[in-house]
Parts: sequence; C-alpha cells; structure tokens
Amino acid sequence: MNPDAHRVQNRVHIAWNKALLGMRQMEQGAVVRPENGYDVFRVDRDAPDDVVKLNVGPVVFNVPERANRGRSDLYVVVEGWLVFEGDFAGAAPLKTQSYGTNVAYFKRRGPDLEQVYGAHYDMDEARFAHPVFHAQIGAKLDLGQAVKDQFHLDLNLVSRMGTILANVRLPSAQMDVFAAMIQICADHLVGQHSATEVHAAFTGLRGASDFLTGAAHRLAYLNAPEPANCYQSRHWYASPIAV
Repeated sequence: MNPDAHRVQNRVHIAWNKALLGMRQMEQGAVVRPENGYDVFRVDRDAPDDVVKLNVGPVVFNVPERANRGRSDLYVVVEGWLVFEGDFAGAAPLKTQSYGTNVAYFKRRGPDLEQVYGAHYDMDEARFAHPVFHAQIGAKLDLGQAVKDQFHLDLNLVSRMGTILANVRLPSAQMDVFAAMIQICADHLVGQHSATEVHAAFTGLRGASDFLTGAAHRLAYLNAPEPANCYQSRHWYASPIAV
C-alpha cells in the first residue's frame, strides 16, 4: 500500500465534507447515507504502491425529483473507484490516473422500488474507437439494495428501464464520484427560480472538487492546441498512430 494513502484519503474526506455542506445549503431535506467520508472512500490496500486507489460507496443520495418540490422522492446510488498518481506529499491537486463510476436512480412506488435510470462512467486510454471518457447506459438494479439497507425499506426491486443496447459509448466529461454529485445537485436541487443562496451553495459544491485534476493530463493528444480549445467529441478517441 502506498505510504501516502491515508493522507490522500484525508484530503478526499475534507473535500467530501465541503461538498455535503454545499448540498445541505441548497436543500435541507436532501439526505446522504452514509455521510462519513471514511465510510464512503476506502483505501484499497491491494493497489500498486505507486498509486492510491479509493473504493467509493455505495452512497445513496435522497433528493427531490425537481428542485423546490419539497418532497425527496428520488434515490440515487453512486459507487465506483478513484485512482490517483504522482506526488502526494505537497498541496497541489491530486492527479487522476483512472476512475469508474456506477450510478442508479430509483423511485418508490407502492410496494416497489423502481429503477428509472442507470449508467456506468469510465475511461479507456488505448482501445481504438473507444472514447477516452465515456458513459454507457444500463441497468444497475443490484445497487437498489443500498437504498433498502440505508433507508430500511422493505420493497421489491423492479427495473423500468427496458432493454438497453450495451455497446453504445457516449463521449463524456470525467464523471468521477464528485462529478456525479455535482450532476445530481444540478439536476434536482437547482431550479429556474432558486434563490441566490442556492446558486452560491452550488458554486461552493463545485469548488469542493478542486483538490483533484482529471486524467486528461496523461494523454498528449488531449493536450494539443486544438483539443484544448475545442470540445467536439472527435478528440476523445485514441488514434491508432501517434499524434
């Protein structure tokens, strides 16, 4: 295990608490379980010594489907991992080496806990025709067990997603757990008529992940002048030859 693993874990714990504060300021009724960052982010002791890997979740966000609705009727489960590389001794942002994030959305309906959305976010540096950062929509029904456990619900797990084509890879941003949390809050806690204080809290939430930088630093072709100034998805694909 990397000797700096717990130092990294502590930095992530501080960032997590800052993000939770921003979320509560946006919506007091929003609930996150477990809350403790050391329960959410756990050091992977089997990771190579030159990196720090944190296993994430599952963590459940209980939020309204729409901002200002006043009823937290949506459960969003996030799990995955984050791997950091580089110099861990200083105060500079941690550099992402890789990540993977699974998300699953559930709604309670009578005796059922219905899955209404699911996705996997990942990165692939090498395979031809795979976007470096990508999302794949798919059922993650098993993550519903975390909702049942954390909120003590005796409900039937039911998928409402239908048949999903598994090999559709959508080019995306880096969607690690902090990015997923930002999306959840943006989609469900901020509305057109939200107060100025909510907007300010959302800005603070976004700033909570300043402790890390994404994995694009690893890939020279993403740091060339054109990709750095153009977000068209053609740049997200590895080339079969050096660029």
